[in-house]
Amino acid sequence: MILITGATGGIGREIAESLAKRGYNLALGYHSRVDEANSLAARLTDAYGVWAVPVGLDLADSLDVEAKIKGIEATMGRVEVLINNAAVSLVKPVEETSAEEWQKVIATNLSGAFFACKAVLPSMREGGSIVNVSSMWGALGASCEVAYSAAKAGLEGMSKALAKEYPDLKINVVSLGWVDTPMNASFDEEDKREFFAKNPTMHELSAFEAAQLIVRVALGEGSGQTYKLGWE
Repeated sequence: MILITGATGGIGREIAESLAKRGYNLALGYHSRVDEANSLAARLTDAYGVWAVPVGLDLADSLDVEAKIKGIEATMGRVEVLINNAAVSLVKPVEETSAEEWQKVIATNLSGAFFACKAVLPSMREGGSIVNVSSMWGALGASCEVAYSAAKAGLEGMSKALAKEYPDLKINVVSLGWVDTPMNASFDEEDKREFFAKNPTMHELSAFEAAQLIVRVALGEGSGQTYKLGWE
């Protein structure tokens, strides 16, 4: 069984679709989009004959994550692949960023991934794959996105450390450039043209393109790697 966090987001839906087409049973992690999660699960089940189950997760709560993952493993079998895709963004100058906003970004983008990894590791003793979805800003840093950049940098460091601690597992990072998803909806066409003009080695990605790489890494071989897409 494969667990995807942030399954109702733009990239998450594409990941779920790609894996369902391949016949994998899916636990579709979501936070607040109950109707979207139920609809996605029903559609994938009907279209591909897989077992797709929505799972509400409060990634900021370690006990909730642990309990929910134990619950789905009791029902669906062990998590063989974990894709930590859930993320929130915050575009705001650091001096205007509140402690609560900082904590929310770190909790979702970093702590939640740690809690999910910790919860599935006991059942991965027979083997397994973890993909942590990061961003170019984890390596480059983004002005007015201090919390987001810090969380993604931490996610990459955590992934490398886990790969060394669990050498028998496949633990990798996919680091994405600018992806056309609702998270980036605040960028209009002029903003995008200006951004890519200043960053000529980067190009716009679709959620589908991002998902295809994430799926390939999740199902592939090797560990301890960072796979870049859309930026250099």
